[in-house]
Amino acid sequence: MSTKAFIVWLAIAGVFGFAVRFGTFMWEGRTAPLSGDAVFYHETANLLADGKGYINPVFFYAGYCFDGGGSGSSTYSFLPGFDNCPKVDVVQPDGTVRTVAVTLPPGTQEPTAAHPPLWSFILSLASRMGFDSVNQHRMVGLLFGSLGVILIGLAGRELFGKRAGVVAAFIAAGYGFLWLNDWSLMSESLVTAFVPLMTIVAVRWWRTPSWRFAVVLGVLSGVGGLLRTELLAYGPLLVLVALVARRVQWKPLLRDFAIVSAVGLAVLSPWLIRNMTSFTKPIFLSPTGTLQAQTNCDAAYYGEKTGYWERYCAEPEPVGADGSMLDESERDAIKRSWATEYISNHKTRLLVVAPLRTLRMFNLYDPIGTARFDIYVENREFRQSMLALVQYYVVALLALAGAVIAWKRRLTLLPILLWPAMVALVAAVSFGNNRYRVSVEPSLIWLASLALCVLFERVRRNQRMSVSAATVSTATSPS
Repeated sequence: MSTKAFIVWLAIAGVFGFAVRFGTFMWEGRTAPLSGDAVFYHETANLLADGKGYINPVFFYAGYCFDGGGSGSSTYSFLPGFDNCPKVDVVQPDGTVRTVAVTLPPGTQEPTAAHPPLWSFILSLASRMGFDSVNQHRMVGLLFGSLGVILIGLAGRELFGKRAGVVAAFIAAGYGFLWLNDWSLMSESLVTAFVPLMTIVAVRWWRTPSWRFAVVLGVLSGVGGLLRTELLAYGPLLVLVALVARRVQWKPLLRDFAIVSAVGLAVLSPWLIRNMTSFTKPIFLSPTGTLQAQTNCDAAYYGEKTGYWERYCAEPEPVGADGSMLDESERDAIKRSWATEYISNHKTRLLVVAPLRTLRMFNLYDPIGTARFDIYVENREFRQSMLALVQYYVVALLALAGAVIAWKRRLTLLPILLWPAMVALVAAVSFGNNRYRVSVEPSLIWLASLALCVLFERVRRNQRMSVSAATVSTATSPS
């Protein structure tokens, strides 16, 4: 395939990818309500654009368990009603004890680090230009998802050649577990573009290690940490894998490890400094207590949600003895203690739950149940999830064949396999769901495209041999 043909086909794949995403957005996404993390990203973006800083949007817009003196409760409230607000016994100056409900009024500006800031920051740029509605922010996701299709094609070319790159781009264009994210207003749209870009740099460093590529790898590692916490680890882990695989070159590889780590830390340093100075207790990239509490409780260890998470396991919000709301770092520390205590009392069960989390992440355990959870958590339409699930199984099977082919032909494989290895580890210590697997999907697509290209070549070769045999037979047959 010529370079010109590759560019043309890649552009067609990008247009097709945008058409798929825009079509599903118009069909389903534009009327779907926001839920979960998407609410956070949308509202923090607008707060940033308004100059309010990176603050808790729930407390700002609705307060906490606050009904303004009436009987209702905010739609953002963590609890179903004012009567269920956390209550504490507070000693009054005269020595009497009064039970008070813990509330925060709307307009409360509390710093937050609940999610890394990059996606909210990008959405805030759109807000500053006047594109601040939910669907306008969703369009930003569509654009990044479509860019991801093109970048997946470019990374496929870097890995296995131009033809494989085009095939990978077309698979990505119609692959459900990518476009389902793109109108959801989740950060996974940006992850779809980030992973192939990171992989291109990683593959070039892997093939020809140099300090220049190590610097770029470090920059991208830091940027990844500002997008999704686990993305920070890819660059340093890749160099460590190279150290094990190429022990003879340990000195330059150790240098590159130091470069990647130092540059990544430098990119992250403004966010780290802000977090270390904005809260009572230290928070590094983002708080983990809520996630740990939600994934280490009876609901996530037993029953239909085994290996998944349960929101109410991290509620109500911890409060101070005087009835005041603790800051995010203090609440996070208390929730971590809840999780630590639960784990210490259920160590044997954790040995069962941890692998089930990973199996659920890769849809090898209760895939239908996970898709049903996506209806409520991600606002996904069930039939679309089923279509995406079928596509996933087909692509995953082809990817297994592609991995075998790449290994036998000594093609670049380890930088690809590092993505699913990382995600498997993340799932084991947290939980498994479809959305959090997004950084693995490009790897599956690249390997599947290799398998399809090899299959196509074999079919074509067999056809040529058949034609040649038929020609020889005709030429040698008696007249």
